[in-house]
Amino acid sequence: MTAQGEKAYAYPQAGDDIVVGFFGDVARYLAVIRERGPKTGFSLAEMSSILALNAPADRWKSETIAPAAPAKSSKTPRKTVSPASPSTYYTLSDNGRQIVGWQPGDKPFVFFLLPSYPGQQHILLNEWQIARAVG
Repeated sequence: MTAQGEKAYAYPQAGDDIVVGFFGDVARYLAVIRERGPKTGFSLAEMSSILALNAPADRWKSETIAPAAPAKSSKTPRKTVSPASPSTYYTLSDNGRQIVGWQPGDKPFVFFLLPSYPGQQHILLNEWQIARAVG
């Protein structure tokens, strides 16, 4: 996830790391990564605390989306694969800015992005890139 002018700083917390990424001295992304303890997604209480890093948790909108079902096959599966946990997506519109974020199922991280900021280029990232970089 490195780009020209990007700087990222990690701040260890109790069991988690908070990574803040800057472009041109403006914070543009935030990742909270569970480094110690169970390698699971964050609980509702933990997510409320994480959301409050940007704005009060009750100002965020969220939507949980189940992963697409795999295509049906006439072949008999060799092993049973447990279905993936649904991802939760977050949005916050505040003071002319929009922050988007997601917690990918039961993975041990959550990621937030300020995709556009006046006077700076837009940032376009996808879940695969983020999971590869921090997950």
